[in-house]
Amino acid sequence: MNNKIPLSDSTKKFIRRILKPKFLYFLSHRTEPLSAYHGFDRGAPLDRFYIENFLEGNKGLIKGVCLELLNNDYTIKYGGTNVIKSGILDIDSSNKNATIIDDLRNLSSVADNTYDCLILTQVLQFIDDVPAVISECYRVLKPGGVILATLPSLSRVDPISGVGGDFWRFTVASASYLFSKKFKPEQTEIKSFGNVRSGLYFYAGLAQEDASTKTLKDNDPNFPLIITVKAQK
Repeated sequence: MNNKIPLSDSTKKFIRRILKPKFLYFLSHRTEPLSAYHGFDRGAPLDRFYIENFLEGNKGLIKGVCLELLNNDYTIKYGGTNVIKSGILDIDSSNKNATIIDDLRNLSSVADNTYDCLILTQVLQFIDDVPAVISECYRVLKPGGVILATLPSLSRVDPISGVGGDFWRFTVASASYLFSKKFKPEQTEIKSFGNVRSGLYFYAGLAQEDASTKTLKDNDPNFPLIITVKAQK
């Protein structure tokens, strides 16, 4: 008879942080990260701190008819009862949660002026034709509708997409250039978040639980970890 009590996921992550502490890592000469999966196996991924703070600060815009990629977790979490209809887009038909199977570069199944809010968190780096995506997002937004997007400025190559499927990293300047092709500059707000230490931690595979609040909150525009975009049609 097995009397072992299974460990919870959070306990396993805590044990990994204890057994592989950050201070020993930075004292060593290791060239591989502590986590190969953005820190998921140690706690909450560090970039999610910036992503979720961005969405929290703009949750009043997540309303009406919304569309999100792969799942609608953020739509539900931040939009709540203000959301009338929540759509899920994926190009992969095996995603059983998807309500629309289509290509973000050419949303042939979506009519003009359909959505009040589009949420694209950490998506555009995986798409070869970013201008086509931005053009389609503009088309399917209602007048006054908004896109809330986050883009990586610093990150390891995605372990799932691999070196052949992870195309881009962004800056405030490049994001501003790309979105200005469709959205008016006065209707667009693009910011960067991060600093040297948070960038080092993220590259090394550390999690939010490995960092202090000050480390996460201090922003240095010369060392961005993530770019946020709020653009209104």
